Amino acid sequence: MNYRLKLMYDGTRYAGWQRQQNAQTIQGELERALSVITREAVSTIGVSRTDAGVHATSYTANVHLENPIDSYKLFRGANALLPADIRLIEAKPCDESFNARFDAVQKTYLYRIDTTPHGNVFYRNYAWHVPQALDLEKMQKAADCFLGSHDFSGFMAQGGSSKTFTRTIMDSSFTEEDGLLTYRITGNGFLYNMVRIIAGTLVWVGKGKIAPEDMPAIILSKDRTRAGMTAPAHGLTLLRAEYADEN
Repeated sequence: MNYRLKLMYDGTRYAGWQRQQNAQTIQGELERALSVITREAVSTIGVSRTDAGVHATSYTANVHLENPIDSYKLFRGANALLPADIRLIEAKPCDESFNARFDAVQKTYLYRIDTTPHGNVFYRNYAWHVPQALDLEKMQKAADCFLGSHDFSGFMAQGGSSKTFTRTIMDSSFTEEDGLLTYRITGNGFLYNMVRIIAGTLVWVGKGKIAPEDMPAIILSKDRTRAGMTAPAHGLTLLRAEYADEN
């Protein structure tokens, strides 16, 4: 039977989602817990291979089990065995064909930037500390340029495995409260480190290193060297993934 799982996790202590032999990962911890409960070897499928230090508030995965188990027992048992910084929010049976990675129609990420001079101690694991005033108006003007469908080759780090590079962005916007900038981006898919590179580029715009008027040309150039730095991983959170059967 196939089960759809939703998790939240603080990625600070982990080497990302994907299981690794010599590192602690979210997938590794989840599969360890599920194996104990079900007494069978399990292999989960996750919506995204989040990097080391990246967080998630609603991460979707699925797992096929040979022996069906009550969803509530799966939920309670997993949370009893998982570390406190990983929580299973929901577990329920789903269609056998459901695939958390390939069935996602869009994802939303948040990137947080702490602009306070001293650095807020409560944001230290969840926001990039940039201790200076950033021009939010210019950053939003540049962020608007990412809306629509574009070839984002210039915003992909080396090591990605994507065969196509065009992605469609539906939301690219900032909010600000008490020195914390939150960048929200929704798209039908993202290239390797794409959100972090976009965030780093927008911070450069806020610092005056890149003019917002230059952003369309930078996107069109498909040249990674013309974009900004890759923002640190710990400021990134996967907010949610959406699926057609949820609409």
